[in-house]
Amino acid sequence: IEGCAGPKTRTACMVLLAATLSVLHVPTADARLLCNGEEVDGWHFYCDPAPAPAPEPQPEVVPQAEPAPEEKPEPEKTPKELTATEEIEAFRKYADDLKHRAILDPTPENVQAYMEVNTQMAQMAARFSAVWQRVLFQTPSLDANVRRPLTQMGTNIFQDQRTAAEQAALRRAASEAGLLFVYDDPVDCRLCLAQAEILDAMQKEYGVEVLAVSTDGSAIEHFPDAVANNGQLEALGLTETPRPFIAIVDVTSGEVQLLGGGLLTEDQILDRVYVIREVPYGARFE
Repeated sequence: IEGCAGPKTRTACMVLLAATLSVLHVPTADARLLCNGEEVDGWHFYCDPAPAPAPEPQPEVVPQAEPAPEEKPEPEKTPKELTATEEIEAFRKYADDLKHRAILDPTPENVQAYMEVNTQMAQMAARFSAVWQRVLFQTPSLDANVRRPLTQMGTNIFQDQRTAAEQAALRRAASEAGLLFVYDDPVDCRLCLAQAEILDAMQKEYGVEVLAVSTDGSAIEHFPDAVANNGQLEALGLTETPRPFIAIVDVTSGEVQLLGGGLLTEDQILDRVYVIREVPYGARFE
């Protein structure tokens, strides 16, 4: 070592060298260098960090089943009350089942079962009729006999009054309306000739004016002043109406109301004029 030439100086240098080596921990020839438990050579090396220990396996936790909820007894349901319609339908179904069973298998037991339920139905109907009759006696407004008598004597009186009302209605109509009579050639239309005879009699009795119109210009007995159709029927929309036919025509307004086609008797004409002219809709059947 430089500067250690003399004996004293050399001794001092050796002491210094020993101290330096002890500080650096320089290994001796017998010392071993270990990395991760293995011996290595040389001065330049790098020890990988020791691997982390594997985690110890944990015991598997088995989830415990939750206790089933305590079942509460369902409250008793109140039986549903049947409606009157449901009750009748159930009884009818029961009776039909007994009848069909007796037809398919007519044993004495099956036939007797149906006979008994049939007797029960007859008794129910009889009780209903009896109550209906008593209610009708006590409620005259519900009795049809009040509006139209049901006995022979009452029917005759009612019909006489009705005929008088119809005749009066035709006489009132005659003052403001007339009858339109449309016919075909009476040679081919014998009903037209019969209708002309009826209308002629009514014209004389009730004073109603009758205008006869021929579809083909032919003449007809009882109405020598009949006119031929010159477009009047087309204007009124009556060309397709079966002949003969009768309509009532309001002289003031010109309104035309059909009474009907085909042969109409005097009674029918009176009834239809009365209904059209004086009976409100629906009032006749109340």
